[in-house]
Amino acid sequence: MKSHPMLTPTLYVCCLFFLLSYLTIATSTPLYNPIENIVVNCGSPGSLKGNDDRDWIGDKGSKFAPTEEPNHKSKTSKAQSQVSVEIVPYMTARLSYWQFTYVFPVTPGPKFVLLYFYSTVYSGFESSKDFFTVKAGSFTLLRNFSASIYTDSFDRKDIYKEFCINVDENQKLNLTFIPFTSTSMNYHAFINGIEIVSMPMDLYYKPQDVIKGEEFVPVFIGQPNPFYIDYSMALEMVYRLNAGGSAIQVQDDTGMSRKWSEDRDYMLSGGFVPRNPSLKPKYTKIPNYTAPDAVYQSAISMGPDRTKNMQSNLTWGLLVDAGFNYLVRLHFCEIESEIHASGMREFYIYIDYQLAEERADVLLWTDDNDTPYYKDYVVMIKNKGNDTHLLSIDLHSRSDAELIDAILNGVEVFKLSDSENNLARANIAAPFLDQQPAGAAKESMSKKTTIFIAIGSVLGLLVVLTLVCCMVLCKLKKTKHNGSYHPLPKWWWWSRPDPYRREFSRRRASSLPGELCRYFRLEEIKTTTNNFNEDLIIGEGGFGNVYKGLIEQGNKMVAIKRMKQESRQGALEFMTEIKMLSQLQSCAPCVSHWIL
Repeated sequence: MKSHPMLTPTLYVCCLFFLLSYLTIATSTPLYNPIENIVVNCGSPGSLKGNDDRDWIGDKGSKFAPTEEPNHKSKTSKAQSQVSVEIVPYMTARLSYWQFTYVFPVTPGPKFVLLYFYSTVYSGFESSKDFFTVKAGSFTLLRNFSASIYTDSFDRKDIYKEFCINVDENQKLNLTFIPFTSTSMNYHAFINGIEIVSMPMDLYYKPQDVIKGEEFVPVFIGQPNPFYIDYSMALEMVYRLNAGGSAIQVQDDTGMSRKWSEDRDYMLSGGFVPRNPSLKPKYTKIPNYTAPDAVYQSAISMGPDRTKNMQSNLTWGLLVDAGFNYLVRLHFCEIESEIHASGMREFYIYIDYQLAEERADVLLWTDDNDTPYYKDYVVMIKNKGNDTHLLSIDLHSRSDAELIDAILNGVEVFKLSDSENNLARANIAAPFLDQQPAGAAKESMSKKTTIFIAIGSVLGLLVVLTLVCCMVLCKLKKTKHNGSYHPLPKWWWWSRPDPYRREFSRRRASSLPGELCRYFRLEEIKTTTNNFNEDLIIGEGGFGNVYKGLIEQGNKMVAIKRMKQESRQGALEFMTEIKMLSQLQSCAPCVSHWIL
């Protein structure tokens, strides 16, 4: 009988290692493998490895070089920051004062599109003069966008913008950068990096004719019908938060290079943080690429204090642009072993102070612990005069539940494009003059002021000449109708002897409107009033007596005021007196006044 040789220790160890490796691969969460995973390092030649272990391809001299007009070429530059930038793709940039377009031939389907910006000084370009629009086909992703203004608001230099865009068959993905046009100043567009990654067809898009399972159709809050997100829309990722856990880097995502941030900066309430780092999520209800395991290994709950929980909420506050619909995705996983049956932990969900879920019960949705799930809601944030709005997410425990508590594992918020294929805030203003450097603004203002003064002087002179001509014509016309009324033009006044000039000056000194009065020579006044006879006084005011007199062969009665001093108040008082006296004394409205 032959004996079989025994396994040597070395062979035994090798077999055991192979078996364990096989079991680990077989039972681990498979990653999503995107068809496209394009990362472009703009403004750089060759290829560089980033912190995410991917090879970023430079656009200089490569198939990813942008298309542009022959006479309007873009430029490339290294970031001239005080602290050396050693992170791809923020080390270099492509910049231009003219429009340029990147063209990516990709397969049909929805894509992640990420744009990376690093606001700093680049050779030949002022960092404060970046102001531009970005379009992806028919979609406006950014309008009048300024990375320098944006980064100043958030006190950081590097930013990225993430979008979801569907590409139809026989189409290419075009990204166009359009600088703001101004007659007085040169603005430029720039980009540091571009990332394009394919995504599953049903990850965020929920078209009516494709979606599987009505429970995943987004609830349209405040509306009777659900909200279907079809492929004709674009989305912008606004928030992606790991509730109760730490940030998750792109290399730890499920294959789509998404970055998950901590939620503590957005929590407006206290909370208890249950964690189970060794938990192996059971993906029986949703695809395993929906979110990384780490999202479901931690959570935020209200804690064990029943009395306190009844009087408080779990609340997050998220600042968003007004005037858009938003997709709010909430991730759940019941990770506490003591919660083992449906009905034990039930709670309300309010989104933007509107009831979204009356009886949220994670175990009712999943049938088991450690099973991830998500719920989608769409809420309309109306534009009520403010550019931004604080979107609130509130979880409140139900008093009829066994456990007075609530739980949440993660949050994703996406802005949805409007009917005009727009994702940019509608009322972002163009650059103002005060955004210029002080010297440039002062010089520009000085030039404009000089121009305005010159134009104003010419127009003012024309207006004065026109008024003088009109007055002369009017007076000449009235002279024909009133033989005893002779207004004297200035040219005549300057040509007369001194006695006439003094007399005319005294008569014209009053501020009483000339067209309402008839002017008399001194001899006429003395004759008419019988040398100011007191018997002819018909009234008295604060500035002198009013006399009546007959003129034009005694056919016309007039009122003449002998004023003690010249003043506008006295002239106006005289007019008031005459209106009264003309009714009482039958005086004609044609009146005059005299200044001693």
